[in-house]
Amino acid sequence: MEDRLKFHDNNRVKRAREIRKRNKRKRRLWMGFLIMLVVIFSIYQLDRKGYFEVIFENSVTYSGTNTYFEPVGTSVKRDDIAKMAQLLINHPYKFGYSEVVKGIPVNPMDAAGFVDWVYYNLSGKILSAQTTSTGPATTRIWDASTPVMESELKVGDIGFYEVPESNRVNHIGIYMGEIDGNKVFIHAGGINYKADGLDEGRIVISYNNSVKRNNKDIYGNKFTPAAESTQFLYYRRPKLDIID
Repeated sequence: MEDRLKFHDNNRVKRAREIRKRNKRKRRLWMGFLIMLVVIFSIYQLDRKGYFEVIFENSVTYSGTNTYFEPVGTSVKRDDIAKMAQLLINHPYKFGYSEVVKGIPVNPMDAAGFVDWVYYNLSGKILSAQTTSTGPATTRIWDASTPVMESELKVGDIGFYEVPESNRVNHIGIYMGEIDGNKVFIHAGGINYKADGLDEGRIVISYNNSVKRNNKDIYGNKFTPAAESTQFLYYRRPKLDIID
């Protein structure tokens, strides 16, 4: 009798174990299926928002215009500042190149040279030459402008990484407004902004003080590769006749 019960109990245990195993396999299959659906949906959402393009696109492209235009009138218009500056998106950067010319430049340019180029083509004035101070062009542009708070920024205002007295390397860019609620600057960036064939850097539009990369101009035209952010902390307004 005890042997029969023992045998009977063993069969019940085996069947119970098999049922648990089958149920466990089913749960794993369903869990794997759900995880796969979540991954597929997440990839779809990221791709739809262009995140893969922002992160993985390496070719140098820009869907906006690079057709030069002559400004109308004697005053500098903020909208023209944005249009003129964006003509040079993906233009090559080179430290120490600050040649200021009318029209689209052939040679690369550095950060201060780019700012001077924009305002020279809009006003006929080289911003860094509008002061008697000496020193780097970035310092002279600082002296040719007046301070503004971040909350007061308007298109065409200038951002600086450092004050002129700092012993660290300064950087400079032009405020362009906001993209997707984030303040952005256009600037001639160095090696951190390099791309294929542009090993020393290029002109890009970057989110300011953000961890996100940007790949759009202020009109929604895309450029690639996407640009890393900037850290402009000091803001100034050029001493020019600028109208809204």
